[in-house]
Amino acid sequence: MPEQLDRRARFPTDLDLSPYVRGCLRRLPNVSELDVLDIPSGFGRHSLFLAAQGNRVVAADIDQHRLDQSMASWRALARRHGNLRSVLVDAEQSLPFSREAFDLVLVVHYVSDRIIEAVCPLIRAGGFLIYETFGAHGLNRGTLPTAGQTASRVSGFEVLDLRERPVRTAAGEIVTVKMLARKMGSLI
Repeated sequence: MPEQLDRRARFPTDLDLSPYVRGCLRRLPNVSELDVLDIPSGFGRHSLFLAAQGNRVVAADIDQHRLDQSMASWRALARRHGNLRSVLVDAEQSLPFSREAFDLVLVVHYVSDRIIEAVCPLIRAGGFLIYETFGAHGLNRGTLPTAGQTASRVSGFEVLDLRERPVRTAAGEIVTVKMLARKMGSLI
C-alpha cells in the first residue's frame, strides 16, 4: 500500500521555495552537485527541490513525521538526479555532522544563536549559508534577534546580503533577518 502523504508534503517547484532562498540560489555560482544541509527541513520544500537539482542533500529536523513525509515525496518522484537522506536531530543539541562537510547550509524559519554557531563550522571554505528567520507573527517574535546580532555570529564569513527589518515590541526593538554569507578561504 502506498504511503499516505500529508497534505503539506508534496514535491515543490521553485515557486514553493522561500522567495529569499530562491533569490539567494540565483546568486550562487553553482547549484548542482553540492553537499547541502537543510536544518530544520520541515516537510522538505528546500531539501526536495535542491536534491532534484542534482545535489546531495541532508534534510535534518526534530520531527520524524515531517522527515518521513519528505522521504515519501522523494520516493514518489519518478526522475531523481540527486540524493536525499534524512537525519533526526535536535538543532539545539550537538549536530552529528563533520566539520566542513557542506557546500551550502540553509537555516530557514528557525531562530537560535546556537544553530548559527553550530552550522558555521560545517561549511567548507567558499561555501554558503542562507539564513532566514520567521516573520514577526504571534509568539515567535519573542525569539527574534536584535539588530546586528546574527551577522556578528558568522565570523570568518563574508556577508553578501543582510536584510534586517525592525519589529517594535514592549521589550525593545528586535529584527527579522535574511542573510546570505560565504565562508572565506579558498576551495583548494
